[in-house]
Amino acid sequence: MRLLRGVAHGGREEGRDDARDVWRIDGCRRDGERDEPAKVVIDDPALLDGLGLACLAWGQLPRPIEGTVVNALTGEPLRRVSIQLLSVARPTEPVVTDSLGRFRFGELPVGRHRLRAIRPGFFTPNNADVDIEIKAGDEAASVQIKLYPGGSISGTVTDEAGDPIVNGQITLLRRAYVGGRKQLVLVSTSTTDDRGQYRLYGLPPQAYLIRAAAQRVPGDPQLYPPTFFPAATEPGKATALTLAAGQEQRGINISLRPSAGYRLSGRVMNGQTNSPLTNISLTLTSRGVGSTVFETGPQVQVRDPGGRFTINGLVPGQYEVTGSYTNNGQPLQARMLVDINRDLDDLVVTLQPGVTVRGRVRVEGEGALDLTTLGIAIESGEDMVGGGGSSRMGADGAFSIGYLKSLLSGEREASLDLSGSAGQSVETVWVISLQGGKVEGRTTPGAVVALVPTVDAANRRSRYRAVEADAEGRFVVPGVAPGSYTLHAFMKVEAGSWMDDEYLGSLPNRGVSVKVDERETKTVDVKAQ
Repeated sequence: MRLLRGVAHGGREEGRDDARDVWRIDGCRRDGERDEPAKVVIDDPALLDGLGLACLAWGQLPRPIEGTVVNALTGEPLRRVSIQLLSVARPTEPVVTDSLGRFRFGELPVGRHRLRAIRPGFFTPNNADVDIEIKAGDEAASVQIKLYPGGSISGTVTDEAGDPIVNGQITLLRRAYVGGRKQLVLVSTSTTDDRGQYRLYGLPPQAYLIRAAAQRVPGDPQLYPPTFFPAATEPGKATALTLAAGQEQRGINISLRPSAGYRLSGRVMNGQTNSPLTNISLTLTSRGVGSTVFETGPQVQVRDPGGRFTINGLVPGQYEVTGSYTNNGQPLQARMLVDINRDLDDLVVTLQPGVTVRGRVRVEGEGALDLTTLGIAIESGEDMVGGGGSSRMGADGAFSIGYLKSLLSGEREASLDLSGSAGQSVETVWVISLQGGKVEGRTTPGAVVALVPTVDAANRRSRYRAVEADAEGRFVVPGVAPGSYTLHAFMKVEAGSWMDDEYLGSLPNRGVSVKVDERETKTVDVKAQ
């Protein structure tokens, strides 16, 4: 007889055959037998242990993963799809599907594995990876991956006379959660051709806003404000286009209308001396209301001895005015938001020195933490461009930086809100605890599990956590700061939406309450919605 593939989970006596014992070894199979346990006849029962060990060794041998990739809408196989294996420690070269959509990874250890399929213009639902498990005793693990084709949006941009806008800029935006607030974020850009036509393609299914803008013609007094489809100058009045998988939205035409340009004028001042500044550059950056999309606008060189400046031809909208200057080796800077919906005169742009924050980080709890691996990052508390800097931390936990908002250790963020006046030095001591708790449990496989701190939690923003449940629905949230939380699970959710209290309040399922103490492990099962 030959020993066969499988794992010996145990033996059971079946009976006797010519005075010899007949045993069945569960999980150990003969060649060609994939479903039936092996039945072996032995003369000496002492040989059973050796047989079981041999089967066990066969069961733990590496096994392949093989599968196919198909178009989720048509079922047709997809060739030239790159398949990446993400679950093994050693680097593994991607494989590419053949003309029948097939792929194969060989010699992989028993256990769970994660695959990622990539082909331009195709997407998995929610851009999720695919989990698959190689079980002991299997010949191979097989999987079918379904990719959805991207959609497209096309149309024509014209002026008030119906003439095409040539080389006009097309901006595709979508609403997404940024820091717990829903804002417009950039998806892609394009330009119109000589007929004013554009086409955006390879788009995943979701809702979009389309905005068109014309290039400025030197010497032409007419200005064309950026316009959202169908004819709105503000994103709040625009019509969102909901695109399904593989859908082609044609005829998304936008007509631009001329508008009078506005004037912005004022003075630039040195905040330290209260005197005018000259030989300085001011930059205007425009953005839509409630948007994280910024576009560099006009720049002006201030050469007037009195620090006066004038900028003409501004289209209506919100702008950020920025400027920087070095005064006797000390940097001065200014950042301010202005709304332009009329001529605005006498704006005073005051440049001030930044806030210096110095401090020390102290670690509490058992275990070691190399403070030199921690990075200090600057994050403005306002929706503005730029600002701040970064620094490394000394082995003694000391740091010094212009403005401190957050500290990052690995993939965990600990935040500390600080404020100060121009030129002020702020001193602080920060305590990091290594005595965090853990929340684990079960939910629907593949669900996103979000741990949401209570509304009154200190440093609340840094306490939000989100993980994905594995193929068996298990999840683990490590490093949880002691406190009260609500646990939610979602099968389909926008990233970051769990940081929006209004969104959570609209859900029919308000989640599961959980309180975590230091070094405590809480086991909680949660139903996905």
